[in-house]
Amino acid sequence: MKLNLTQLSNRTAALFFAVAASTNIGVAQGPAIATPINNWSFMDHSSTIAEGALRGQASVMSAAGELAYLDSLASINYQEAYRRAIDNSVAYTKAYYEKRELRAEFYEKYGRKPFVGEARKKVVEFYQPKKLTADQFNAQTGQLTWPHILRQSQYAPIKVEIDSLFESRKFENSGDGSVTQLKLSQLIKSMAALLRENIDAMSAEQYINAQEYLRSVDAESKNTVLPKVANQTETSTPAPTNETATSPTLPNASVPVAAPSDPAKG
Repeated sequence: MKLNLTQLSNRTAALFFAVAASTNIGVAQGPAIATPINNWSFMDHSSTIAEGALRGQASVMSAAGELAYLDSLASINYQEAYRRAIDNSVAYTKAYYEKRELRAEFYEKYGRKPFVGEARKKVVEFYQPKKLTADQFNAQTGQLTWPHILRQSQYAPIKVEIDSLFESRKFENSGDGSVTQLKLSQLIKSMAALLRENIDAMSAEQYINAQEYLRSVDAESKNTVLPKVANQTETSTPAPTNETATSPTLPNASVPVAAPSDPAKG
């Protein structure tokens, strides 16, 4: 069976339009996710060689169109996925900062308040060692007055050394970091450790008072002894001399005049 070119071109055009109608080419696209394209025929094979050639040519054209269509769907799906990724990123960022705000509100309402201001000042002052009073320490002589608990015999060797160092302090060998202060610090630590060993032999109040006293002694040992200034001898005021002072003339007062002696009386 022979076909001329006109018949072949007519059949090709008819087949192309048939393929286009079956694959929906030229029709407005639907959603990005579309149903697969299924080309089918009621015949298992071509009836002629020309039909087979035309069917092959049509299949190639259909495959090219289907490839372009599927590529466009993939591009649309990619852009949609990218848009959803951006939405998810925005939602994550908003959720993150909302969680931070909720956390901040929770701690502001139920959390611990910042330990600053007057409350902190009071606590710091409470835990600072108290300054020795005049009854506990004589700043002029350096003599310490120990509490009765620390006057016991087991503390006597350390107490004697502390007393000796305090009484020998001068401006040159006193102050924080001086040799005297370092020795006193070690002795006070030793006495505090000895006090802890004998904690069962005293009441809780006696133990606390003794430890507070040792902390105060340690704080006092860091102070610098001011140099003693010699008392300057005050110059005595000269006593007034027994010179006869001229009495001022009183206003409106008559000055007594001595009477002239009588030359006849002798």
